Amino acid sequence: MIMNRKYITISLTIFSLAILLIGVYFALGKSKREVAYVQTITTDQPNVTEQNIEAGEPQVEIAVEEVDEKKDTEEIETVKPAPPEKTVVKKVVEETEEKNETGKIVNKLISWGFQKATDRKIDTIIVHSSYDALGDDPYSVDGIIAIYKQYAVGAHYLIARDGVIYRLVEDKNIAYHAGVSEVPDGRTNVNAFSIGIEMINTKDGKYTDEQYDALNGLIGNLQKDNEIKYILGHDEIAPDRKTDPWNIDWKRVDR
Repeated sequence: MIMNRKYITISLTIFSLAILLIGVYFALGKSKREVAYVQTITTDQPNVTEQNIEAGEPQVEIAVEEVDEKKDTEEIETVKPAPPEKTVVKKVVEETEEKNETGKIVNKLISWGFQKATDRKIDTIIVHSSYDALGDDPYSVDGIIAIYKQYAVGAHYLIARDGVIYRLVEDKNIAYHAGVSEVPDGRTNVNAFSIGIEMINTKDGKYTDEQYDALNGLIGNLQKDNEIKYILGHDEIAPDRKTDPWNIDWKRVDR
């Protein structure tokens, strides 16, 4: 009986030691695996960083390529020819040229200072004088036209110092050139039945030979197309308020 108890005690002791050894074994194995896992992470980490860097390089290259492409585009746009001036510049008047027996006529049609009309009867020609009092050049065609625009007035023709005739309003339309006025037969509203011709000259100046030639040629053309009754100066139809055409030599005018 005593031997059996000793045997049991020894068996339990051996069994406990065996369990203890097994526990130590598993504990040591887990520790080794953790160490190995830590070493694996520590060893692999640089590779992960290198992979990230390598993965980032293409992004940098792409960014550079995008910038280069944009730069190339900007350079192309810089050297791209500008659109034709007529698409970006708004002209005040339409300008074309023609020639007839009066010489050179430039169509410089204005968009103000007249009223559209149909079938009007023209029997009077009124001669005026104009100059540019606001600019540096009193004989500037564009300067004079700009003044007309400010006052919303216009004539059918403007004769420059070199004899070039500028058509500002078509003959068929009513130009605002005469103002309050009256012709010798008592008719008023002179704009309705007249053609207005402006000649560029200052108040103390003289007209050029080219201007007289152009005026007479233009009068001849108008007489062919219309039954002209009067060829008058502005001062003759509005003597109380007008003095132009200044210094004109009517002996040189075919009227």
